[in-house]
Amino acid sequence: MTAPATAPRPSQLPPPSQDHYLGLTGANAMATKAVAETETRILKAIKHNAMVCIHGHVGLGKTFAVHTVLRRHAPETTVRLRYNNGANMNEIRTQLWRRLDLPGPPPQSVGPCDQQIHDALEAEPRVLLIDEVQGLGTKALEYFRTLWGDDARRAPIILVGSGNARQKILNNPALHSRILDWYQFSPLTPTEVQAVIPAYQRIWADAQPELILYTDDMAGHGSFRNWARITLLLHDALEDNPGLTLSKDLIRWVLSRIDPTTRHTPQR
Repeated sequence: MTAPATAPRPSQLPPPSQDHYLGLTGANAMATKAVAETETRILKAIKHNAMVCIHGHVGLGKTFAVHTVLRRHAPETTVRLRYNNGANMNEIRTQLWRRLDLPGPPPQSVGPCDQQIHDALEAEPRVLLIDEVQGLGTKALEYFRTLWGDDARRAPIILVGSGNARQKILNNPALHSRILDWYQFSPLTPTEVQAVIPAYQRIWADAQPELILYTDDMAGHGSFRNWARITLLLHDALEDNPGLTLSKDLIRWVLSRIDPTTRHTPQR
């Protein structure tokens, strides 16, 4: 008698539509060098049951890249953790308990709680994705190191953070010594901006390269979040007034919404 098929576990990763800033309409996922480098690190983590760290300034697409890669390679086994700044250990354990789908409330005693978490991680393949690690305290970072283990290596861990994330890990030698690989996100270069932005959203498809570089110099700064904000404002302006055309004057008007000190021609 054939055993009934087990229903796939619902993915804890958000849908792709939530990856783009404010759900930008028509935004496309771009195959950048950073996404490829992120994929290399995550595949290493999965292959070796290792820890890797993806870090860099805010708005450069770290979380987007990590989600994209994990949807390809571990959509049902990823345990996605994201804590408030300064979360205490009870919050750390409780969210992890729930994300692991363990039955009932977590035990109030730390030992039995951690043992059941360890057992769950050893029972089946999981990938722990810990976002915003810059907000975690020393105890929390040490907890995830011991959770990973040494001999057991209970699950690959993907650490993602901005700001002082790398420095926080450097300040924890036991954790730092166990990170297999790192990748630091950087702003898109002008060459990358010219290659990527025309395909990013249809507004930019026929834009002159000079206008794209001007926009990047003024406000884009190689950041996908900045470009999403600019594009969203442009999209609304063109939708509200179909008589407008993409031009430097319109760009300057959009920039004035981001920085009111920008001189611009009023749009009607």
